[in-house]
Amino acid sequence: MEAISGEEFQKIIYSDYVETISDLVVEITKPLNIDLERVNLLIIFSHIKFSGKQIQFYKNKKECLHRLRFEECIFESNMFFESDLEDLTFISNTFTCDRFHIRKSTIGVLEFSNHEFNTHNNTPNIFIKGNFKIYECSFDSNLWLKNAQFLKETSFDISSVNFFEGCYFDSVSLDQIMFYNCNFSKEFRYDSIYNISQFKECSFTGLATFSGLPYLNSSFLWFENCHFSKLANFNNYWLHKLRIEETTFSDNVSFQQTYFDIVCFIRIIFEKKVWFDDIRITKIDECDRITIRTIKQELQKAENRIDFNKFRNYELAAHYKELNFKIDFKDKTILWATKWSSNFGSWTWAFWFTIIIGLIFFTPFFIFENFNKTINLQNWQDFIYGYFRFFLITDFKNEYYKAGESLLKFNCFLSLFPFLFGKITIAFGIYEMIQSFRKFKA
Repeated sequence: MEAISGEEFQKIIYSDYVETISDLVVEITKPLNIDLERVNLLIIFSHIKFSGKQIQFYKNKKECLHRLRFEECIFESNMFFESDLEDLTFISNTFTCDRFHIRKSTIGVLEFSNHEFNTHNNTPNIFIKGNFKIYECSFDSNLWLKNAQFLKETSFDISSVNFFEGCYFDSVSLDQIMFYNCNFSKEFRYDSIYNISQFKECSFTGLATFSGLPYLNSSFLWFENCHFSKLANFNNYWLHKLRIEETTFSDNVSFQQTYFDIVCFIRIIFEKKVWFDDIRITKIDECDRITIRTIKQELQKAENRIDFNKFRNYELAAHYKELNFKIDFKDKTILWATKWSSNFGSWTWAFWFTIIIGLIFFTPFFIFENFNKTINLQNWQDFIYGYFRFFLITDFKNEYYKAGESLLKFNCFLSLFPFLFGKITIAFGIYEMIQSFRKFKA
């Protein structure tokens, strides 16, 4: 590859009838400004390395839209585009510059992709470091990122941009990306792997689809002050954390078969149907009560009784954590009893609680009633018989009273306490177990 200066590169690009510039190392010693009014309408840059100071492509007039195409280039110099373009395409490039900015431009198509049909060289666009920024722009056709990789030391900012047609992120790997004050007029498709994605004050007036994350990830998706006018589709989406605050969904929203670690909803409005069928939240203890209540209410509207009862129990558990025994003694006590008797809706927990609590109370009752008798391990049948009869909560006949047939008479006064408290606790455990089965009843 031949090494040339920035001035020599400028002379080449200003030459008449030049359409392809290739196999060069451009060493820029001072900032280089390329006036596109002096350049042919179609220029292809292939196998070029840009190093040194910054390059700016600009044009003052809007007439004569240009098409620029960069193939397998290396960008070590900071790049700035400020011009109206019909087509700006990047194929299999490497970006190691500190800043790559597209600003104050109207562009037909902006595309980042690879040689899709070239089996010998199918490498993606790779951003190794720096800040990639698009701001104060309009896209008359599409923004399409396909098979692009933004490594850990990179950031991606899109602000004050109007997308009049489609905006597509297909198989894109990101570290951090921020959308601010953007308007997506048509379809928005977000098939990306990322650590942090934030949408702030954005408007989605077309279909919005989010997909593509792997099963295990640490991704954080955050919407703030956004508006969705059409369907928002999150089906089968896997996330570490989802946060939506002060956002309005004017059309249907689908979170069917989604998987989250943590979900946070703050002052959001669902104007139409929301589907939360088979939603899974693994760290439900870290979700606040308002979020859980929002999901529960939407499940109730959708008449999903199974998931509704599940989130109703989650809400009770969250409410229990918020209460204080000193201030809310009555409510805290009731929820405390519910927690320990059924763990807020688990029938297996309630079953074993009833069995164990019955044994705990019946054992001292049996001992007190037979304290004057000699211990005989062969008399275990009496213990088992009395233990199972103890679960008959309406049976107050004391089989161990020496007079036989009298009710509520005890050989020892201390027997009264385990007898009464045991009956009450067993009744509560049976009630909670029955309540836990109600979610399967229509």
